[in-house]
Amino acid sequence: MADEKIYMIPVNDAFSVDCECAFCYLENNFEKQCLEIVLGESVMEVDSRVETNKKGFCSRHFHMLLEQKNKLPYGLMLETHLYEIKTNFEKILSSHFISSNSQKKEGFLKRILNNKTSKENLLKDLLKFFENTNSQCVICERINARMKNYFDVFFFMWKTKKDFQQKVLSSKGFCLYHLCDLLKFSQNHLHSRDLDHFVEKICKIELDAISRLYQNICEFNKQFDYRNANNVIPHEVRNSLINAIEKLGKYK
Repeated sequence: MADEKIYMIPVNDAFSVDCECAFCYLENNFEKQCLEIVLGESVMEVDSRVETNKKGFCSRHFHMLLEQKNKLPYGLMLETHLYEIKTNFEKILSSHFISSNSQKKEGFLKRILNNKTSKENLLKDLLKFFENTNSQCVICERINARMKNYFDVFFFMWKTKKDFQQKVLSSKGFCLYHLCDLLKFSQNHLHSRDLDHFVEKICKIELDAISRLYQNICEFNKQFDYRNANNVIPHEVRNSLINAIEKLGKYK
């Protein structure tokens, strides 16, 4: 591609890959990089540890990190992350009870729960704390920021590189998750007639891709008929279940 800038290379390369969604390919690769970085040298960097202590990870990335080889860095992060949660949890509970020398601390929860106003305020603070804790993920945030950048690059190249347009239109389309994102971002990057043409072209290749997968799934199911037992199954049909899943949902 003429005049290709370094920031265009990942996006351009992704659309050269034979896959159901180039954005899944980009996201999957960057997620792997994030896992390596989190358990790499950054685990000892102050700013990185402050972020992981405070935010932690979503369930998916907690488990993906556990599957990595570097157990000690992960253990150290879990130690300080749990300490952060424990400390903040205790602060919330303590803020609803002011201890005195004449009161035993271990009885404060019982006294709180016997007071309706205290119970409501405590529950409100606890829900806010745990909802906030469960909604944060260091890796998800990094991926979301990088994917926004990839979409920005995509539309810049779409508007300025005719050969890139052709590459996109020759692709297998997108998973439904990233198709939705692509259409949302198109409203910010394209206007009027250009937007109409873009949506029309993208929807055409997507419908073609879904129709292709539908036919392959139908052929796959037919192979279970004893009359087709000796048939040679084409590669596309043999992999139709995997390809359909990749199309219907974002990569896992």
